[in-house]
Amino acid sequence: MHILYIYQYFGTPLACCGTRSYGLARRWVAKGHKVTILTSTVRLADTYLSAAKGRFVKRMQIDGIDVLALNVYYNQQMGVLRRCWSFLAFLLLASVVALFVPKVDIIYASSTPLTVGVPALVAKWFKRRKLVFEVRDQWPESPIEIGIIRNRFLIKFLIWFEKTIYRQSAAIVAVSSGMAEDIKLLAGEKPVHVIPNCADLDMFKPGIDGKAFCEKYGLAGKLVFLHAGSMGIINDLDFVIRAAEKVKDHNDIVFVTIGKGNHKLFLQERVKKLGLTNVMILPPMLKQELPAALAAADVVMAIIGKYPIIERHASLNKFYEGISCGKPILLNYSGWQRELIEKADAGLGCRLCDVDEFVNNVLYISQHREHLPVMGRNARSLAEEFFDRGKLADHLENILQGMVKKA
Repeated sequence: MHILYIYQYFGTPLACCGTRSYGLARRWVAKGHKVTILTSTVRLADTYLSAAKGRFVKRMQIDGIDVLALNVYYNQQMGVLRRCWSFLAFLLLASVVALFVPKVDIIYASSTPLTVGVPALVAKWFKRRKLVFEVRDQWPESPIEIGIIRNRFLIKFLIWFEKTIYRQSAAIVAVSSGMAEDIKLLAGEKPVHVIPNCADLDMFKPGIDGKAFCEKYGLAGKLVFLHAGSMGIINDLDFVIRAAEKVKDHNDIVFVTIGKGNHKLFLQERVKKLGLTNVMILPPMLKQELPAALAAADVVMAIIGKYPIIERHASLNKFYEGISCGKPILLNYSGWQRELIEKADAGLGCRLCDVDEFVNNVLYISQHREHLPVMGRNARSLAEEFFDRGKLADHLENILQGMVKKA
């Protein structure tokens, strides 16, 4: 089976990003399938790009995966207009390049952004192959609720386009059950499958040595709450600073954040203004370096802003990486993830962005440190039972093969 996998932000463990596409594609290749990734250069390491052939379309092979990377620039600091131009440039170039990928059996396209649906539809119509569309962030609903998109004519167009993609797809993949329920309201009779985000259980695992990380940042003897991920409006890591301010008299509790984003400077200034010594804001790390940082943590945090749609759709990479490393999880929201970890005694959640309830959980953990190893083992058990990337890759492979056989 030859899978044309269209995803604008493909990355590997040599980058500071999620690696869902890499993890799935690598496993499919290992099972004898051919996978062509159509992506941009944004999250590909210079190691790959410097050896790639081509100027506007860089061609390379990564662990058996054929990669076509379009030289389209994007970063999280860009304004809305520049982001739109970036999406448009990828949309147009990818629509052309997709037509020249030979002998494709099925098209698998992953959002965001929603505009990735254009080259996916072009490939579907011209190649007369089935399309399976994966939704990682539901557009335009999420940016509408967050307030990024406000123009009512644009909103109407994007909702029409979203419905069109769903109804032109042979099947849809959602990364959480809450997202799947919302998609079903728009997708008509199309099948919607839930394939959650997941972590590589071999890369993220208990027993990794985190002493070097602790020594580097002076964390020895501290109760470390760690958050690794983007620092943008959706994440609202100012919540962590507000919580840290409330427990600043507890000298042995420290909050560590790792990452980058357009709110990072604001967060750094807030910490400085408040004079907090219990918050560390560290640079982003390569995916392959992250397990050692997680090993240094006592608790892994998953934090979001006060957006009910994000809470309902939550499928954060940091959640899966944390449980895979055998770390208790602390959420600042509720929903299916809170229910899962609390039932398994693998962590705690709270009402969405309720800082007082969150702080109570921090203090509870501090007072019951002897129970952390038990919660960590329970977390790892959850990862092995429900979120093994190998098992989920097999499940998705079966879905795609079923579509090809029906063609």
